Amino acid sequence: MTDKICPTGKDIVVHIIPIFAVQYVMGVLVQLRNTALLRIALLPIIPWLAWRGFSLFDFSCGNHEKDQANALFAVSLRIISACVWAVVQEPYVRDNVPKSEPTSVRMAFWNAWDLLLASRGIGWNWSRGIPIARSSNETSSRARFWAYAATRMVFYGLALDAFTEAIRSFSPNFNSWRGDTIFDPSLPMISKYLRALQISYLTVWMAYFGLQWGYYTLALVFVPIFRQNPSQWPPLYDKPWLSTSLSELWGRRWHQTLRFPFVSCGGIPLAYLFGPPGGVLGTFLMSAIFHVIDLRSVGRGGSIMAEVGFFGMGGVGVLLERAWSKKMTPSRRVRGVYGWIWTFSWMALWGIPVVDAWAKAGRFSADTFPGGFQPTMALLSLVLPPDVDKGFVLKCLCFGTSLPFLVYSLFTLP
Repeated sequence: MTDKICPTGKDIVVHIIPIFAVQYVMGVLVQLRNTALLRIALLPIIPWLAWRGFSLFDFSCGNHEKDQANALFAVSLRIISACVWAVVQEPYVRDNVPKSEPTSVRMAFWNAWDLLLASRGIGWNWSRGIPIARSSNETSSRARFWAYAATRMVFYGLALDAFTEAIRSFSPNFNSWRGDTIFDPSLPMISKYLRALQISYLTVWMAYFGLQWGYYTLALVFVPIFRQNPSQWPPLYDKPWLSTSLSELWGRRWHQTLRFPFVSCGGIPLAYLFGPPGGVLGTFLMSAIFHVIDLRSVGRGGSIMAEVGFFGMGGVGVLLERAWSKKMTPSRRVRGVYGWIWTFSWMALWGIPVVDAWAKAGRFSADTFPGGFQPTMALLSLVLPPDVDKGFVLKCLCFGTSLPFLVYSLFTLP
């Protein structure tokens, strides 16, 4: 980080905005006919601009506590999507364009901003095959949806903060950008691995609540300001805790926001070379590359093997399920309680090293909210005496609410 500089306003205008401007132009061109050569010509410019911006600037401005800003910048670039747009053969069409007419240039400019945000392609012709969870609160009223999204945003924000603080209570070093391992060497072996499992369990919920909070925060902005329809913001997840196979977890119940670029850039090419198994492994490989970039962009290392192992073995697990299903009768396929145990045992086996890599990279020290605001700690301070260990209380609350919920869910498996 020492050879990078803090970006000024001029730097943002000269080096950063052009990245998104070229992506916007690409989003316009992909809706118009006979633009393939222009899109291919633009393709190398986008990663070059992104690499230049990332290699020149430190978005934490030398403050190690803010290093996660570099990861946020890397993830927001969406270079993979731009690569897909450059090579598609049929123009993208939004549902506000009559089927009997090609998209006009004016309409393409208006729709490009929606394309930049439509990670699941809702309302676009390219979203076929992407599972979308149905909302239990469907409404066409923007005001009613806004109130619903605001309630969800507050809930998920509080839950995110609570689970983050519960994780930090395991080690004071989790509050520091230097990070720490989730394996405490001072503990006996069984206690050491139980502690790592507890932290990993809380981390999964933290990631879930974090993405939900970000999703509904964006919904609160784009529905009223950009006049998006509430139907464009269906649930992000489909109850992933009910997954009874890895195929169900990754293929439907986990968020599908990056499914299309991962399949397009990794799954389809490797499926062409190695058949369906190559498609599965290629998709998971692209996911691994994306998450490695996200982790490494913080600037404090991180285990590449842990990330690649987790996502790569996710693909292997899906292939094992397919092989098992081909050999077994329908009544003995991967499903039910045993499928649930298999799914989350496999996730824990390969997921714990990833959580350890996150912890060592100081990811748990990132501010949950701007300015380091900690709402759950503030609320607990109002009802608990000053000498009470609030971290311990949060651990009890997080485990005491989530574990019974999972047990109940086992009795409602489909």
